Amino acid sequence: MTRFENKLCPACRVRFVKNADVVVCPTCGTPHHRSCYSIKGKCVLEDLHAEGWSWNGLLPDELKEREEMLKATGLPLVEPNKALDELRREELPAKLPAAPPPYEEEQRMFEEELGDDNPFADLFKKFSDKEIGEDGVSMHELVAFSATSVYHYGKAFDTFRGKSGASGKKRILSLNLSSGLFAPMFQVYRKMHLFGIVSLLLLLAPSVAAALVPDDLANAAGNELMVLLQLANIFIRMLLCMFGDYVYYRHCISRIKKFRKSYDGDTRSEDYYLALYEYGKPSIAGAAIGCLALMFGYASVVYLAG
Repeated sequence: MTRFENKLCPACRVRFVKNADVVVCPTCGTPHHRSCYSIKGKCVLEDLHAEGWSWNGLLPDELKEREEMLKATGLPLVEPNKALDELRREELPAKLPAAPPPYEEEQRMFEEELGDDNPFADLFKKFSDKEIGEDGVSMHELVAFSATSVYHYGKAFDTFRGKSGASGKKRILSLNLSSGLFAPMFQVYRKMHLFGIVSLLLLLAPSVAAALVPDDLANAAGNELMVLLQLANIFIRMLLCMFGDYVYYRHCISRIKKFRKSYDGDTRSEDYYLALYEYGKPSIAGAAIGCLALMFGYASVVYLAG
């Protein structure tokens, strides 16, 4: 191991690897990545030069943490250039309580950054909750899978997962205009392919019915029939607006459980949530296909009507 290998760069906080391009401050001897030093244009610890700071293997915050850990355990001082992670690994595990899992540390940092005075604090804390709920998934998984429009879907999912009123029944209504006005493009965009096909068939049904009505009956009914068919189309779109989010919620649960079983790794890790994000990310190509399908459907109805 070289002198600087596995030591922290004070600028980017990334440890030096073997054969890293390192430059050393001429005053205090603190190593930096050459690129970091060039960007800063000076030693990051320049403010400590007047106090006689001299690098000896650890940065100031590492030294402080090391001293606190040694005081807590009563262990004797060890050589000052011993890396903090080596100290933890070799001498402290038997003396210190187990460190919290990484996700708990992330949660704590998130809560401290957000602050209790933020009006959205409670809601965003729910979004970061990684505990599995009654529906078999966590809120953090749902938010990661939805990928975009997180605030809207996070609120909707939180509503569906909770209970409302004296009856304690769960809600299934949540207004989403895109789900109705842009069906079936929206459904395919959100990778709900089967529901997209169902939405397409429902929207085409009134037009197909109008095309199949005999001419004499259509002439007798006049404008009333056309009005009824238009109202039917509007009613279907209203239903999609009201229940579209709940269908998407059930879709997310199903897909997340399937993905979790196939994921080869820690399902609490950041890599898992990033992979889940990529898996659930909406498809622009899907939206285009949905649009073409709707246009083809209406063209087919016109052709059928003659």
